[in-house]
Amino acid sequence: MTAPTSEPYAPGVIANRQTRVAASGGVLLALVGLFAGHTLEYLRVWGSAGIVASMTNPVHAYMLPVAGILVAVSAMCAYRLARAWRALNRRLDRAAAGVRRLWRGNAEEEQGAPALPSTPGTRLVAIWLPLAALQIALYLVQENVEAVARSQPAPGLGAITGIHWAAPFVHLYVSLLLACGVRICQILFRRRIAEIERVEALLRAVSRRRRIAAAAAASPIARHVSPLDRLGLHLWRRPPPPLPGF
Repeated sequence: MTAPTSEPYAPGVIANRQTRVAASGGVLLALVGLFAGHTLEYLRVWGSAGIVASMTNPVHAYMLPVAGILVAVSAMCAYRLARAWRALNRRLDRAAAGVRRLWRGNAEEEQGAPALPSTPGTRLVAIWLPLAALQIALYLVQENVEAVARSQPAPGLGAITGIHWAAPFVHLYVSLLLACGVRICQILFRRRIAEIERVEALLRAVSRRRRIAAAAAASPIARHVSPLDRLGLHLWRRPPPPLPGF
């Protein structure tokens, strides 16, 4: 993907890309949570033997291939996160190396760490609740489709009542774990980016000072001399008194 050629469109392009990444990541998390929650619910109701029987059931034959796909996609996302983290580390190393090369004394422009907006709990809830709602909705769809595949009437909301009354709580728990993982990644990346921005700001400040000092040393100092200084101050003094007899 090439960089945008027009600067005014860059923020919009970046915002669009971030929205697409967040949406695709949210769907992937919901699918992973759906698979984990479904498995935990069947384990709770029927135990380990019920899990094996469920997986070998023709209605649930799709779950193993789906699990493989989810593992592969999750591994790709983890690889991209690792690449992004390594890129941030290289950026920090370059900025720190530049500061070490240019550092000559204290820099007054160094700023403290910027405060992150909102609280960690608020951001966690903002990730957790939509993810849990999406997981439960997908679970309802999955159970109704499986009932129709078994030539049974669709249970509707009955899929989370009766024997599966705890399914929503299981999905809430699984989605909370996933949201905590996402939030931890966000905090780590935000802190690293803030650290990089501080070091780069310090590097720019030191570089600017060195350029100003070099320009001042290279330019000759223009000295304006007044006519009085040119002719000499002694010309304006009163002459000594004449000697007697002259």
